[in-house]
Amino acid sequence: MFLGAFLIQTEVTMKTCLAIFAILAVTATSVIGAEPLPPEGCSRVKLFFVVPQDEPPADRQTMVNVGGMVLPIDSIRPISIFVDGKFTGHAMTSPYSSVQPGLHLQAGDREFEFKCDGFAPTKAKLTVLPNQCTQNLIVKMTKEAEENTAKLIDSARRSAASEKAKVEIAK
Repeated sequence: MFLGAFLIQTEVTMKTCLAIFAILAVTATSVIGAEPLPPEGCSRVKLFFVVPQDEPPADRQTMVNVGGMVLPIDSIRPISIFVDGKFTGHAMTSPYSSVQPGLHLQAGDREFEFKCDGFAPTKAKLTVLPNQCTQNLIVKMTKEAEENTAKLIDSARRSAASEKAKVEIAK
């Protein structure tokens, strides 16, 4: 009888200990893995870069480890980040993966500019909130050739429209 009561009590105690251990494990990992809050009156701005994919990689090319991913070295490019006209830093990006930098910025209207070799400079405006939140800014980089082609097409359309207007005026 004593042994039966001991086993029942041990089972209850073991379940209680396991439950407490599970709660502590979840709490510890969530506290350790959480990013710190930005200072008062600031917010965190996370940058996500979207870059067009190049031609398929060659069979044999040099690979490099970036952020835990092994990528073709030719696909990785540094993007220069400017906030309100001041250089802030670089971020590595690739069509396959990118490192998403997080910036802690004071509240207010901010103007971002991103420059990368082979891509047209990209500008974006964002109002940074003062409530210590995380804001995501998705930046789509376009190739310089695409940018020049778009300008040529636009100027061709304008000249065609002006020629059409001249013909209509002449009638």
